Amino acid sequence: MRFLVIFVFSLFLMAEDVYELIRNRWLDLLTNTQTLNSLSPQEKQKYLSSLNKHASKVIDSLLLPSSEKPYLFSKYPDMKNGDDVMRSYKELAFLAKAFITPNSQYYNDEKLKDKILSSLQWLYHNAYKEGLPEYGNWWHWEIGIPKALNEVLAIMYPYISQKDLKQYLQASMYFQPLAKYSGSSPTAKYSSSPDLRISTGGNRMDTSIISFQRGILLKDKSQVLDGVEAIPEVGEYVKEGDGFYADGSFIQHSTVPYNGTYASVLLEGLAEILYLSKDTPFELKDNRINNVYQTILNSYSFLFINGGITDAVSGRSISRDNSNELTRGRALIKSLAIISEYINDPYRFQFRSMLKKILEENSNQDTIKKISNLKAKMILKDIQANQTPPQKEPKSKIFYSMDRVVHHGKEGAKFVLSMHSSRIANYESMNNENKKGWYSGDGMVYIYDKDSSKTKDFWATVDPYHLSGTTESIAKRVDSSGQQREFSKMTPRSFAGGVSNSKMTYAGMDFLSWNGKTSAKKSWFFYDDTMIAMGSNISSTDGEIHTTVSNKDSRNDPFIYQSSNPMIQQNKEYIGNWKERGGHSQEEIKKPYKLIYINHGKNPKNATYFYTVSLNKVNPNDLEILSQNQKAHALRIKDVIGIHFWQDEPYEVDKYKSFSTLSLLAKEDKDILELWVSDPTQSSKAPSILQINGKYELLGSSDPKIKIENSGNKTTLKINNQLTGATHSIKLKKILD
Repeated sequence: MRFLVIFVFSLFLMAEDVYELIRNRWLDLLTNTQTLNSLSPQEKQKYLSSLNKHASKVIDSLLLPSSEKPYLFSKYPDMKNGDDVMRSYKELAFLAKAFITPNSQYYNDEKLKDKILSSLQWLYHNAYKEGLPEYGNWWHWEIGIPKALNEVLAIMYPYISQKDLKQYLQASMYFQPLAKYSGSSPTAKYSSSPDLRISTGGNRMDTSIISFQRGILLKDKSQVLDGVEAIPEVGEYVKEGDGFYADGSFIQHSTVPYNGTYASVLLEGLAEILYLSKDTPFELKDNRINNVYQTILNSYSFLFINGGITDAVSGRSISRDNSNELTRGRALIKSLAIISEYINDPYRFQFRSMLKKILEENSNQDTIKKISNLKAKMILKDIQANQTPPQKEPKSKIFYSMDRVVHHGKEGAKFVLSMHSSRIANYESMNNENKKGWYSGDGMVYIYDKDSSKTKDFWATVDPYHLSGTTESIAKRVDSSGQQREFSKMTPRSFAGGVSNSKMTYAGMDFLSWNGKTSAKKSWFFYDDTMIAMGSNISSTDGEIHTTVSNKDSRNDPFIYQSSNPMIQQNKEYIGNWKERGGHSQEEIKKPYKLIYINHGKNPKNATYFYTVSLNKVNPNDLEILSQNQKAHALRIKDVIGIHFWQDEPYEVDKYKSFSTLSLLAKEDKDILELWVSDPTQSSKAPSILQINGKYELLGSSDPKIKIENSGNKTTLKINNQLTGATHSIKLKKILD
């Protein structure tokens, strides 16, 4: 009996130790208190100086609430506004960080401690308690506030009574009780999303983290497991809706590409769970998470450009104050670094190789110095210093599940194409953000050289009517108008995508404007450090129409622009601010731009364009337009032919005849013919039929069910690409009579 009592008591201590172990890890992740000692004296002093300066500002703004001023911070006065409540908790979390950090100006400051504890009490009774309505955006009440609250409680844990701790977390449980669901609160009916629903994508990771952290604070195994067991579903590839897709795309809000932000939230949560639960009974070991690791390698090696994450996959967040590709990239880099520390090879080696490449490509700043999380900073320093070779440069890829194309050139040029379709939104504007993002998914092309500084303040200053690659009316728009992101409002046009052989990509879009007044067939050919753009059937009843060749930072522009159309060039300084675009700051920002566009005139009928953007002058003799009409766009570039067959009817270009919508790349070398094909509409329920002049035999294909027939001097292929935009490769050999 005595042995049994001791054994049970030991198990109890083990359980207690687990919660304490995880809580201490979490504390270090939040405050850097343990990692701080690994810094040099100079780095440590710089860190503490920044912490003290910010804390002093927050303390000076902290008020004693009254009937006249019923709030803690004058910047956040509305306690019925979830955003103000959340930011109030975040300010307290920062003060708690200053209080708990050794050698800070406010370390163990009793007055500050009392202010934090009394503020928590006040917020509970006046802003966030059971029964209060979720006014406005649901996210604040169910995710933003619970996460911020957990952080304050984790830092101040030794100083908060168990009674108060349970009281505060009871409020959190009221608004967000279960990790797998959103909208569970009885007062969710007052919010922007009143219905009970399964949480997905980045939101699922957030709701899981909330339950996990809450369980650690309460030493409640059921809550911890509620969080951990809800996570693996984010590793399951989806075929529609929110989450990761097999091609590396990440979608949130059903139709919006979001590898840059919502996926970043997901990966931040995954990094935290991996670190906190390592070598504990709660360790995350589900094999489905391996899909996330593979997706990271398949996507971010392309989507990181010059050390930052391309704006093409960041949705409405592009309009946030002082936000740019580098700042969002750093958040991802931090998470990827921590993940790399807690996974096994081959993923660990591949992650570190990818991260080394990302660090080396940032020409404007030392990324590691900008990383605030000291644990991630230490990992990245090790990656930078060791002999891990940087990842080999990727080339071309179509993210067909989110209508995006990325191309990395040989000499530093990079292009990212952003389209929309009946599957993917044209743009997103919510919560008064991204108010002028109207044309960012209309075939916009992000044109990059090696200078990573040029993306800074882009969305605060760029002329939103002239985005590179787009064909648009210059008629005045209303903020946030014309969104096509709900399936009932999506464009009816489904052709958006193309075909790629990993070295070059031929992309196309059957474009119809938000108001149905402007239409065009648009194609882009990416190879080496060159983009070729071709348009036809440009017709409009919406006034003057411009195709923008380029509109970007004019400093040291290395690109050469050539066109068969007259081009208008304007070098000018644009002036703007973030508030105009959906942020908060009204500070005036100036940025130099070079705008190049083609004017198709007022209400054009069947207008066309053809232009190139390249680091090198393009030899016209290397190019031949084979078709530029409503039936097909076709180009010959040296020994490669690219064709978009726009319609579901027979049409022949050169030696190739398709009987339905199809994209094709063809390269013939002596008696070997290599083909790459896809259906960018992703709507066909039958195999695609491609007929080729000449007799060929099949050597191999990525389509295991491909069929080939020879009749006379023709070869017919039946390719199984139903309901997918993926590229199939085919290798044929000419049959010599």
